[in-house]
Amino acid sequence: ARLGLATGAAAAVYGRLRPGPERSLGAADFPWVLAPALAAALAFCLVAAVLDAVVRAAAERVPHGARRPLLPSPAPHCVHGLAGLTMAVLWKSPYGAPAALMVLPPVYLSCRTFARYHRERAAHQATVRALVQAVDLKDPYTRGHGERVGRASVLIARELGLGEDRLETVRLAGTLHDIGKLGVPTRVLRKDGPLTPAERRTVELHPEYGHEIVRGIGFLGEAREAILHHHERLDGTGYPYGLAGEAIPEAARVVAVADAFDAMTSTRSYRRARPVGEALEELGRCAGTQFDPRMVRALTRAVQREGWQTAVTSDEAVPPAARPGPRGVPAG
Repeated sequence: ARLGLATGAAAAVYGRLRPGPERSLGAADFPWVLAPALAAALAFCLVAAVLDAVVRAAAERVPHGARRPLLPSPAPHCVHGLAGLTMAVLWKSPYGAPAALMVLPPVYLSCRTFARYHRERAAHQATVRALVQAVDLKDPYTRGHGERVGRASVLIARELGLGEDRLETVRLAGTLHDIGKLGVPTRVLRKDGPLTPAERRTVELHPEYGHEIVRGIGFLGEAREAILHHHERLDGTGYPYGLAGEAIPEAARVVAVADAFDAMTSTRSYRRARPVGEALEELGRCAGTQFDPRMVRALTRAVQREGWQTAVTSDEAVPPAARPGPRGVPAG
């Protein structure tokens, strides 16, 4: 139904914009016919995207206003629209149907290429889900933390005006930022009391462990550096390398703010969550020393506009005394 409605919309747009009365296309119609054909392809793309957003919002029970529409690239639709126009012209030409059918092989190859891209993308997403589930099993205190950090990272990146490719990179970095916890002993991750200096040093190795785990995953790109450096601080007192200021990759500075924000607004077995407003104020207080002020301001604007759903990441009761966290604003 989605494809049928999109095709009907494209046909209606073309019919309203086509040059001259309805008749067979010929050489005299070029290049004037290209503009309505392009408009029809764009109409197909837009209607298909809107219908897809409606279906997703209904299936996931997300209000329409809470989800920004993700418009697909119009390039494939324009290419296929041009191929369809070429077939129509050739079909009505003296060469007839055999000439029109010659357009089908390249269209078939194009469809195969796009299908392969979508299969690879699905495999990438399955890989990320598997890694996230492994971390959640290792450290149930923070289950779901990576996915929320990924969402918060996208809020920041979108507010900064980053492109769609960078948005996806930042989302992956936020989602997988704690993958290195797979290399930290379980007894340390699940310890209820304060960590000893040796245990803290072990935990502080998790960015390097994470970077080693994902080093060979090519599609992560810049996200690998964000995983390695998301605990660096703007004043140079972070870890693992003590980078400062602009030397810290931009994606890592985004993830650092998103990580601390979700850590503060999530109820865990060893402490209660802070209210969202209080967490944003704390991030603002640490801006310039621990966090990049641009990222903090971007998150504040995005959360004030779109809201944020806090989380409980443990089924256990919260004790009256909270476990001391790391220096500065706590991170996941």
